[in-house]
Amino acid sequence: MTDPKVTNEVAGDTIADHQRISVIMANFNGEAHITPAIRSVLEQTHHNLELIVSDDGSSDESCSIVRATMAQDRRVRLIESETAACGPATARNRALNMATGDWVAIVDADDIIHPERLSRLLHCAVTLEADLVADDLIHFGDGASQNHKTLLQDLRLKHPKEIDAAALVSGNLDGCKNIQLGYLKPLIRKAALGDLRYDEGLRIDEDHDLYLRLLLANARFTLIPDAMYLYRRHAGSVSYRFDETSLRKMIAAQSALLNTLPRTREPLRRAVENRVKHHELQLKYIRLVEALKARDTVSAMSQMMRHPRCAPLLIQSLIERGRRSRRKPSTTRQCKKIVLCARGHVRQADYPDYTIIHVPDAPGTGYTPSAARIWAELAALSDNHDLDILAYGRAGQFALGLVPAFKTAQLFSAGGEKLTLHATGGHGATTQSFGICAEGA
Repeated sequence: MTDPKVTNEVAGDTIADHQRISVIMANFNGEAHITPAIRSVLEQTHHNLELIVSDDGSSDESCSIVRATMAQDRRVRLIESETAACGPATARNRALNMATGDWVAIVDADDIIHPERLSRLLHCAVTLEADLVADDLIHFGDGASQNHKTLLQDLRLKHPKEIDAAALVSGNLDGCKNIQLGYLKPLIRKAALGDLRYDEGLRIDEDHDLYLRLLLANARFTLIPDAMYLYRRHAGSVSYRFDETSLRKMIAAQSALLNTLPRTREPLRRAVENRVKHHELQLKYIRLVEALKARDTVSAMSQMMRHPRCAPLLIQSLIERGRRSRRKPSTTRQCKKIVLCARGHVRQADYPDYTIIHVPDAPGTGYTPSAARIWAELAALSDNHDLDILAYGRAGQFALGLVPAFKTAQLFSAGGEKLTLHATGGHGATTQSFGICAEGA
């Protein structure tokens, strides 16, 4: 779908620049990763924002980190709870009730966002008249797949794509099946959200549940091709680890919703029914695995015979476990030198020790056709190497913001002039943190 109202470059001030964004960050013992998460929010090119960190009874030093940041940036607020581990839905609802923005953005305390993400999402939301607008999501971290991919990579989006409730629930879009759209982190219009809040009974799937209820309330949900949200997978992540209690609550919530849907919404009803059946199968599979772990052969065989559809899940799990066991973790990370630039900007002969990665040009606003394969490759390189990066021109600067971590980075103008940036450590480059003087670079 091409919308003539959205261009790849819009000059001048827009109404979007004056709108306020409330960034909601739920935190529970996020000391290890919350600093880069907070920094990525505060370094946004859209300055008119507030960051509300809602703590869920942490026992580590994460709240101290937030308080130290509050002393330096008045846009940061902290909500503390005396009750520990109520869940992300409860923590987010506390923050939503205090939010003062025109828009709401959810950023998890272990994730990172590109410095231009909020500005670009807001521009697209305003020009597309969307109530929710989401970009692609880049997996990184020690829990990421060996073959790095973005969430929407298979869609190969070139233009914004509006989705309805049936597409959200089924995950079927443009010939691609089972895309987990509930993992997306859209920018949400506060007026569309109204009194809707997260279901505090859900610890997993709470995002999907809220998006679905927004769509049922006639909100418009649009995807854009860009990937600007870096989603960290690690041992402490819970959003993709199901347990029996969480699955039971998900099934109950979806079954209750199904009972409210009229027969006239047959595609949506069918999608919800199929999702409930899938979660019921996952529940049976979890019980099978628990029986195997307990070495209860009789119970495991009985469950396998009663629920033969669990067999493919078990086989796939065993295959994945075998792959992980065959991987030999590197005891030392190797250094790797890369150049990020638009095609034709540098010659390989001038950088014989570097790997040149051609990245797309990035307009100041709007959207760009999906470059998911490139961004997934950068995430994989960052996960497996200590990167020394040379970033050329506007395209290189934008791409640097999608590198989760690097050892050193230097910026150059499109003409090859070295800019003031010389960064070490941290996640990708931003115009604020590195004091870059813009030349279009």
